[in-house]
Amino acid sequence: MSDDDFMYEDEEEYEFEYEEDDGEGGEEVGVENRYYNAKGLREDFDAAIREFQTVVDDSPSLTEWGFKATKQMLKLCLREGHFDQVLSYYEKMLDYVRQSIVARNYAEKSINNMLERVSLAATPEFVQRFHQMTLAVLKETKNDRLWLRTSLRLAKILLDQHEYPALDTLLGELRRECEDDSGAVILERGTQLLEIHAMYLAMYAAREEHKRLKDTYLQCMTIKSAIPHPRIMGFIRECGGKMYMGECNWEQAKANFFDAFKNYDEAGSPQRVQVLKYLVLASLLSESEVNPLSGPEAMSYVNDPAIVAITALVAAFESQDVVRFEHTLSQNTEHIQDDPFIARYIADLRRTLRMQALESAVLPYTRIRIDSLAKRLDIAPADAEQLLVALILDKRLRANIDQEQGILAVEQDTAEHQQFEALNKWATNMESLLRSAIATIG
Repeated sequence: MSDDDFMYEDEEEYEFEYEEDDGEGGEEVGVENRYYNAKGLREDFDAAIREFQTVVDDSPSLTEWGFKATKQMLKLCLREGHFDQVLSYYEKMLDYVRQSIVARNYAEKSINNMLERVSLAATPEFVQRFHQMTLAVLKETKNDRLWLRTSLRLAKILLDQHEYPALDTLLGELRRECEDDSGAVILERGTQLLEIHAMYLAMYAAREEHKRLKDTYLQCMTIKSAIPHPRIMGFIRECGGKMYMGECNWEQAKANFFDAFKNYDEAGSPQRVQVLKYLVLASLLSESEVNPLSGPEAMSYVNDPAIVAITALVAAFESQDVVRFEHTLSQNTEHIQDDPFIARYIADLRRTLRMQALESAVLPYTRIRIDSLAKRLDIAPADAEQLLVALILDKRLRANIDQEQGILAVEQDTAEHQQFEALNKWATNMESLLRSAIATIG
């Protein structure tokens, strides 16, 4: 490059600075350049902090570039684990939000981003404090929408930490925000109210407060103005299914688990596989003749290891093969008995299968020894006798037990009795179908 060329470029550069350096535009360009220079230094913590602080100090007043620089310093301190400084910079960042220095949408996006980062990087106690700082500012600036979302985030943290008194207080405050002065639900807050009720359900389930759980679940079913996320509705229906299982109301449990499965499937939640297992469990206990795994909704999951195990269990149950049923349980502990909820109902499932198998086993006979029936089911004669008594009391078996001889004497059905029993079974099945339809419709 010649000297003339050098001088020419220098003159052009001087003319460019002369045109742009005068006024606020030049200052803002300088601040912007320093900001991006600081971003390039982020691998060097001390140098980056100094440069970002220069951006804040050189701003003539609180500006968007100062907000961005403060946010970057907060991220750097979070990365290095300097949590005291994190709180200090976050307080400064919130000052910009208080004074509406940055656009509302950008402020909301930045706050949400920081809440997510802190939730992944810090202790639960620190995260809780961080959320409380945020809520105070959002309340002050009357940002009700973000305040509600952040409050629900905090509620989840309190739930995970088992801080139930604090959670109960927070949920009470949130619920009041969704009601008018008369206590009626504000129509546009129906969706948020359902989320709050879902949090209540989780708390009551964890504390095993069954009455409150049922009351809250029934309240959820009365809210018609909401358009909830399918994941929330899936959770509510799952809680309902578990509640009805505890009451041995297998039909209602089946309807709720089916609805939960559909919602989880729509949301893409992995919980759908777990709930599908619960649906199968409820169907078996209700002695339904319809296999839920044969439906189009469930066909996509037939190759999932957990569903393969439950399919084998269903096959043993439908064939009334008690030995195969027990073998399937023992071979698939991880996917069946290791689930605490399913394990709670294995005894009921085993009893239901044995009663079905006994009912079928006595059909060809007028008299049969009880120990012979027990041998077929691989159970003790005393257990077989108890199951036979239950079948007789439930009027599923017309027979008498000779305890001295250990013999079951089966009464022969007349044509009239057979016709009555067929009609009675038809009526029972129709009633069960009607209940399922009503529960599904809601």
